[in-house]
Amino acid sequence: MERMVCQTLADEFHSFCNFQFMFPLRFLGFIAEKIGVPVTPGGYDRQVLTWRIEAELRELSRENFQELRSYLSGENGRLKRFQLARKLANIFDQYQVMRPEMLADWMKGRRATEHPAEKWQMELWLRLAATPEAGKHRGLLFRQVIELLASAEKFQHLLPERISVLGMHIMPPVFLEFLNNLAKHCDVHLFVLSPCKHYWGDVETRRAEFKRTLQLSSQQEKIAESRDNENHPLLAGLGQQGRDFQKMMLENIDFEIEFESFEDPFEAAEQPALLQILQSDLLHGELVQREDISFPAGDRSIQIISCHSRLREITILKDHLLRLLYEDHTLQLRDIIVMAPDIQDYTPLIPAVFDDIQFSIADNSLQRQNRYISVFLSFLDLFKGRFGWNEIMGLLRQPVIFPHFGLAPADLDCLQQWVLGTSIRWGLSKEQREEMGVASFSEATWSAGIERLLMGYAIDAEGFVDGVLPFSDIEGSGAGMVGGLCQFISVIERTRTLFRSEHSLETWSSILLDAMADIFGENDQKEYAALRNILSEPAENYSTFYRERVGFDVILEWIKMVVRESRSSTGFLRGKLTFCSMLPMRSVPFRVVCLLGLNDGVFPKNDNKPTFDLMDLELRLGDRSPRADDRYQFLEAILAARSNLYLSYIGQSVRTNEVIPPSVVVTEFLEFLAGAYSVDSPVVIHPLHQFNKGYFVDEKESRLFSYNKYYCTTAKNLQREMTPSRAWWQGELEGEFELISFNELLSFYRNPQSWFVRNCLGVSLESETELPEEREIFKTEGLDTYMIDQEIVGNILDGKESDIQAELEAEGRWPLGRPGSLRYQEKVRELTSFTASVRNQDMGGRVADEIFELKVGPYTLSGTLANLYENGVMLFRFANLKGKDLLINWLHHLVANSLFGKTRSALVAADSDFNFSSDDSGPGLELMLDHFVKGCRRPSHLFVEPAFRYCDQLTKKNVRVLPLDKAITTLNYSLEKGYEPAWNLLLRGRGEEPVLGPEFESLCLEIMNPIWNAANGE
Repeated sequence: MERMVCQTLADEFHSFCNFQFMFPLRFLGFIAEKIGVPVTPGGYDRQVLTWRIEAELRELSRENFQELRSYLSGENGRLKRFQLARKLANIFDQYQVMRPEMLADWMKGRRATEHPAEKWQMELWLRLAATPEAGKHRGLLFRQVIELLASAEKFQHLLPERISVLGMHIMPPVFLEFLNNLAKHCDVHLFVLSPCKHYWGDVETRRAEFKRTLQLSSQQEKIAESRDNENHPLLAGLGQQGRDFQKMMLENIDFEIEFESFEDPFEAAEQPALLQILQSDLLHGELVQREDISFPAGDRSIQIISCHSRLREITILKDHLLRLLYEDHTLQLRDIIVMAPDIQDYTPLIPAVFDDIQFSIADNSLQRQNRYISVFLSFLDLFKGRFGWNEIMGLLRQPVIFPHFGLAPADLDCLQQWVLGTSIRWGLSKEQREEMGVASFSEATWSAGIERLLMGYAIDAEGFVDGVLPFSDIEGSGAGMVGGLCQFISVIERTRTLFRSEHSLETWSSILLDAMADIFGENDQKEYAALRNILSEPAENYSTFYRERVGFDVILEWIKMVVRESRSSTGFLRGKLTFCSMLPMRSVPFRVVCLLGLNDGVFPKNDNKPTFDLMDLELRLGDRSPRADDRYQFLEAILAARSNLYLSYIGQSVRTNEVIPPSVVVTEFLEFLAGAYSVDSPVVIHPLHQFNKGYFVDEKESRLFSYNKYYCTTAKNLQREMTPSRAWWQGELEGEFELISFNELLSFYRNPQSWFVRNCLGVSLESETELPEEREIFKTEGLDTYMIDQEIVGNILDGKESDIQAELEAEGRWPLGRPGSLRYQEKVRELTSFTASVRNQDMGGRVADEIFELKVGPYTLSGTLANLYENGVMLFRFANLKGKDLLINWLHHLVANSLFGKTRSALVAADSDFNFSSDDSGPGLELMLDHFVKGCRRPSHLFVEPAFRYCDQLTKKNVRVLPLDKAITTLNYSLEKGYEPAWNLLLRGRGEEPVLGPEFESLCLEIMNPIWNAANGE
């Protein structure tokens, strides 16, 4: 309202300055100072009152406080005490203005009600009033100012010549009395927005009127007659606060009324639409009978939209606004306002949808609006949790934090890899975990991980050094990153130590300001200054009245309370499309008014008052009600729209498409439109998806439309006939393959199809690696188990007496504590028989790897041959035998024979072991290289594991399942389980063509079967 008045007067006078806008209580203090009434320190300010009540609630020894003692006992007593103090402060704040006579009775020792809660509230208030430095409460200040203004003394020379009161549709009776007496000394102009030009303070709702009529008579004709003479239904149903205010004015003050400001929308419009007729009827206070009234064709002055979600509300709203802007070139963005019960519910969605339209958002809380406040609250939330790696690294990634610690954006990903690599999961240290009451161990904590990082930077060594396992991935350039991380963790550790104790409010301000400087540094930005002002407030404003010591949980609750309740209207009326919340004094006229989120249970709000609120026992004129506020704001929104009113709600379930009823005010509005103006089916029900074909059909009767080109194309594509599917891969790749790496050859034969997709086509189908949870490991799974088994077996075979349990625990790869030790002992026993099988191969000791280069036909094969022993080549794998194991071992066997002559090769698996001798016949090295080259040019038909099952079934006798059927079953199982994404990709679009056909069987017989026979000594 302030911004609209300033802008309007500036337009009118070209310059508007030297003005003051005040809220009622600040205006009271202004007038009091002018007429010589001293305004004492704000001991009864709501924020100060919270802390004063909290201090009094610490002493509840008297019998009257038994109810409170029961509530405040048990867990979280300190926090519950503060939260109760906050509720009581809100209630006492209302008592001062709305029930000052009750407080006066309390001061005289008299009760005003029979409510049991009044006993302890009265005693609590007397304790507060006994503090002389708190000054006078607002009720006393109002009464003193009113009595002085009502005296014969004149104050014209001290007061402004003219005072204007704007935008208030309800006020406390004591404030109205204050204005009435102030008008004796200067001009007081009360500008009241009224939907009706007549007095309508005695208008009754239909329910109240019906009950009254029943009490007067039971004759049905009299009831019907009373209904015929009823007032406008919307005034009766939505206008409670306006009626109450008119009654208060009529009964309590002397005033002169000017009616010249009323303008009939029906007479002002060239061709009145439904909205103008509705507003005109409201102005007259009844449904006016007009002749020859017809709504314009396609009347869209009132639109009601039913959607599936908030996102759909926003996207549909954009299309409607685009149409209005396109059809009316005089309409500008500043002429449109979009309101919601709480605009913060839509704040994350608005920038994503309206990215190409200038807009501003008002009424965001400080947490959403101020990045320093938001990040600082996240920092404080750390100290309520377990200090997990994800939340700490997420905080360090904030742009307002990491530069202060000498880090660049590129450093953060590297730091996260190091944090995960050092197995940091949760907890700052062993001592911090002990304070939480969990087992005492340092592994997986930040302190243990940072020790590994620092030791890895200082020393390049394998194994433990002074009880620390160095992290080997750090290079010299990583010192700055590690230093920044260490500094950040030290700030958290130092702050945690301070947060563990209780402090006075003054000390808390100092601690929080220091923590703020530690994580942000010092700067002169406005957002930074706003946070500093909040953190300074306890020391500057409350410490005079509150001397107690409080814990971290209480001070955190206070900060969140202040941030939650502090909102900014800086985005209101900025010359752009305005988004804001539905708040009092928002009855500003706009050409287009859009209301979002009119959902049942959300709007209007419920009057959830505490059971100990004594004002709820007897409702009086002027009492505030969130529900009545919202209903009246809905009525004012109808009046504020000059040309278009747009209402939107979530009316269908996003999961089941079931109908969800709208807000009760929307239901009443729909019933009114149908009964008064015969408007049938005004609600437009929108589909779930933006690409629904209904938005893009060229039908006049369709009320769905969209301007989104992308979704239009999508809708068209969905309506096209499906073209016959084609194989995903066709043709072959070109390339020379004279030089072949042995490692590439091994990778190919592990899975030829995956190799082709990944290495030849450059397509990565691997799912993103899941980040570890913020907890230590409790059991090993999948590939990790296999890798650990291999390491333990290798450790035993190499003759190392010491085990590797400590290293595995330090690396975060093995369960900790006693369960981990028992599981490791069990694992060693489990591997004992397997290691015996490996030793039984009698391959001798391990020898150095052999670097080689072989000329094989037209190819040159080069690489390093590993797994060499004194008596040949041996591969072992503590897992069941697979087809790829046979192929890999065979390739090792072929290369070893080419390098060293006749060589024995062994393959040991958990379920079997095999040996290849130098006399075994099978596919030669050149054949294996030929197939490798073919598999690099087009997808190979050799599916390794199905081929392995094919050969296994082929050697069996009297089998009922054919080898090919066995292979097909194996392939289908892998496809259904999603184990082989490359297979799924390459086989896409093949239609009825068999996957495992003659080419597959030919390769099985040419490559896999001879190797299988050689392994089985055939």
